[in-house]
Amino acid sequence: MRVPRGADAPVRTLFVLALLCACLIPASAELQITVTVDPALPVPNLMQNAEFETGDERKPEAWGASTSLPRGGSFARLIEGGRSGAFIRVESFTSQTNAYLSQVAPVEQDTLYRAGAWVRLRGGTMVMWMHWWVDEKRFDERAYLHSWGSAPIVPDFVRLEWTDSPSPDEWQWVGREFSTWKGQHHVNMHLGAYFDRSSMDIDGAFLGLARTTLTVEVTGGEIARVRVVSDAGNEVWDSGELAAGTTAVRHELPDLPTDARYRIIATQPDGTEVAAWYPEEQ
Repeated sequence: MRVPRGADAPVRTLFVLALLCACLIPASAELQITVTVDPALPVPNLMQNAEFETGDERKPEAWGASTSLPRGGSFARLIEGGRSGAFIRVESFTSQTNAYLSQVAPVEQDTLYRAGAWVRLRGGTMVMWMHWWVDEKRFDERAYLHSWGSAPIVPDFVRLEWTDSPSPDEWQWVGREFSTWKGQHHVNMHLGAYFDRSSMDIDGAFLGLARTTLTVEVTGGEIARVRVVSDAGNEVWDSGELAAGTTAVRHELPDLPTDARYRIIATQPDGTEVAAWYPEEQ
């Protein structure tokens, strides 16, 4: 899937760190790590008021809030207790209704995105539902989280931790990647209860590009090896042992997830390591 560019020029971030090392070999006393990223990280969030920091007591600005049955559920915007501040509490009172927050966002056609939200689920079923009509066909992508908490069919003596339910006190990420269709320019995000008696808190909605291309350049001294690892500790690329006398390395890493940070580690012949993070701060 293609990554959309701006109309005039690619969106690029040039990230340069000149790092001095206490090396024994004067010729390799300085290495420079240059990282070029397209699109830049973090990628823009296409959802407005994604953290729900503005709005009234019932719902956040830029979002709709509705149930399929009148008085089938409730919404409350609470200004404290979320992951970083405000959050939305969603309740549905019956399995005959849904209870959704919703917002339409612009997207590029034929493009890979990631979307989701943080959820604290006390019981029932939460859904993230992305949909739109494209040439009279429904685009439909979903992610679910379920909890047996407060389910009437579960006896009171059955502890929640005995089931496969998430902790009601912990925030869980509910999301997925999806590719838009040709001719699609919008998507409607729905977050909330899905035809189940449910109680949940929602925060931090996100929709943005799913992939980036990272180009690493190391110069300025003799280089024995270059590695790139993610903030989860996964190895992204390893140059292996480089030929003696190598003083410049350039490598392009396409199709990297945009929800990660990357550490570039350059090793000199004497074992000294020079490292840099991109982005520098989360």
